[in-house]
Amino acid sequence: MASSFLLTGGVLSPLLLQLPLLLLFLLLPSTLEVSLGGSPLYNQDDKILILNTTNFQPNICSSSKAWVVEFYSSWCGHCIHFAPTFKEFAADVFAWREVISVAAIDCAMEENMPTCREYEVMGYPSLKFFTPNTPTGDMGIERQSREKTVPAIKKDMIEFITDLQIKKSEKAGRNWPSLVPASVSGLEILHIWDQNPTLAVLLIEEANSTMGSEVILDLSSTVTKLKVPLVMAKIEINAESDQLLQKLTVPKQPSLVAISRDFSTLEVFPSTAATRVGWTGAIKDFIWRKSSELSLNNQMLADLSQKKPEDSLNVQPLNSKAQKTATRKELINRRYKVFTSDLEKAVIYSISHEVAQHSSISGHTLQTLLQYVTVLEKFFPARIEMSVFLRDLHSWVNMHQDTIRGEDLSSWMESYQGRHGIRASKDWVGCRGSEDQFGGYPCGLWSVWHALTINQANLAEGDPKEVMNAMKSFIQEFFGCRDCARHFDQAIEGGKAFDEIENYNDAVLLLWKTHNRANFRLAGDISEDPVFPKLVFPSKEFCSGCYGALTGTNLWDEFDRIKVVEFLKNLYSKEKLSSQGLTSDTTADGHALAVAPLAQIDGNFEHLDVSNFKKKENSTSFVFFNGADISICFLLWFVSALLLLLIYLKFIAGKKFSNSHFFSNLKRKTSMNPLLGKV
Repeated sequence: MASSFLLTGGVLSPLLLQLPLLLLFLLLPSTLEVSLGGSPLYNQDDKILILNTTNFQPNICSSSKAWVVEFYSSWCGHCIHFAPTFKEFAADVFAWREVISVAAIDCAMEENMPTCREYEVMGYPSLKFFTPNTPTGDMGIERQSREKTVPAIKKDMIEFITDLQIKKSEKAGRNWPSLVPASVSGLEILHIWDQNPTLAVLLIEEANSTMGSEVILDLSSTVTKLKVPLVMAKIEINAESDQLLQKLTVPKQPSLVAISRDFSTLEVFPSTAATRVGWTGAIKDFIWRKSSELSLNNQMLADLSQKKPEDSLNVQPLNSKAQKTATRKELINRRYKVFTSDLEKAVIYSISHEVAQHSSISGHTLQTLLQYVTVLEKFFPARIEMSVFLRDLHSWVNMHQDTIRGEDLSSWMESYQGRHGIRASKDWVGCRGSEDQFGGYPCGLWSVWHALTINQANLAEGDPKEVMNAMKSFIQEFFGCRDCARHFDQAIEGGKAFDEIENYNDAVLLLWKTHNRANFRLAGDISEDPVFPKLVFPSKEFCSGCYGALTGTNLWDEFDRIKVVEFLKNLYSKEKLSSQGLTSDTTADGHALAVAPLAQIDGNFEHLDVSNFKKKENSTSFVFFNGADISICFLLWFVSALLLLLIYLKFIAGKKFSNSHFFSNLKRKTSMNPLLGKV
């Protein structure tokens, strides 16, 4: 018969004989699937609107108010460091939300990547201001200042609103309070009475002060909703306002004054502290006392005196949690063991997200990408699947001489992954932090560069500076954490440190020293994983031989650098990588940890598999399968054998039995049964 599942002449077809193997193959999933980023740094309790690709344009581009949006990446150390400040800022300006609101979008999340690319976000964290009714396609106005403090961000926000009211009044909200200092001519304050208010409160301050604007924004929502016939105006202390200040009998210093149109009502607040809280309270109290003149009813007064959540300018401290301490085994997995799955995950993320995030890749940026994929193809300790992927990626990038669109790179990656099943593993293994925002991609990327320098040294091929030059260019052009990139450039002195590289081991040591100094600088920072604090690597506990007779703290002289190179090669070489985290073990010749004295590893903390620290493989285990794998194989073999038996009984044995003497007599008897009738 034509079907390959039938038996011919009592002999099993070749395909049927291979059925157990086919079933086993189908049950083995692909091993390379990417998971982007960690957990978001903000939640709904932070007075920050959480944006994503779906709700970004409906909120930002169809809004009657302005927005300040943080584009961040949940793995970025400086984003983690900045998050508490941004939360405090959002709480501080929450009362201003009818004029300008605060939002954030996590660009590390795969579904948000098209939006971050569309808005040309090249680094994290980035703050952008958007005008009311921002048209689709408008990139917003990026905040240029690198000062990440609440007062600095508020100052930039107020300048953004004020500039809109001065230079682009058509884009400013019609019901916004004016933050533009009032024009003064003699005793006349121009345009202050245009809306026919009953009273006016003048906030007199120095030209560069923002306190008056903050107070106006704090009270604007309340005044508008209650329809209080009151206008608040800023008056700058300068030559033009001299005559007015003399009339008001106030000194040339920050002051608060309430007036009527003809100056018949005049009230100065001499005892009020010239602070945001002091002025806000004084104005509220003034409105209360003038309620009859302002035609306010009891309900309005109750609303005015009611303390709202946004009135609080303090951010509640985070709930303290019991601090976990890493076990010895967890510490070894985190610091002293390298996993192939982590390296592959970092590489795929760097291409599909960091590089593809760019809307257009050309010129020096394109050369940097070519440089990166070249060292990956040459020196990455790849399994066969990953090696083919890196080769094809290098060929695809090399085809583009002028420009690569980030969207095209994303499409190529998705298509390639669909055709070849290339996916990074779902979770980090060695680079897994105690929480999602710790460890992850930065840890994986450091490991990739270490592995590249080590494997180039093992192969002894190419320019000893090749990997470090590629790393320098990649960090400058593609690494999303821009503050991290600046610190790295400072650490390598803009590349001058590479002049010290004369051989492959020099490159290995320079990267190791740079990484150690980065950890030293970040020790105790808010971005540090408290369960895995940043310590000098390697510690004496795990490599006592790496330390020389000299002592010091410059992370160089105190080490025996020959022993350090041996230690690093025993950690990052291809044959030493762990296959844990891969669904099928197709790595090289096994996996091991860095060699360390047995007495140091097998301590009193907990018992570990000491064979993992040895160079030789565990002779009692199979090369490719563990006990669970073998059990599955036997189960599949049994099911397949049973299936073959049923097929045999159906198509071969069944025919023979039906023609036997027994079945013939049975048929004749059945046909003569009077209860059934004649057949």
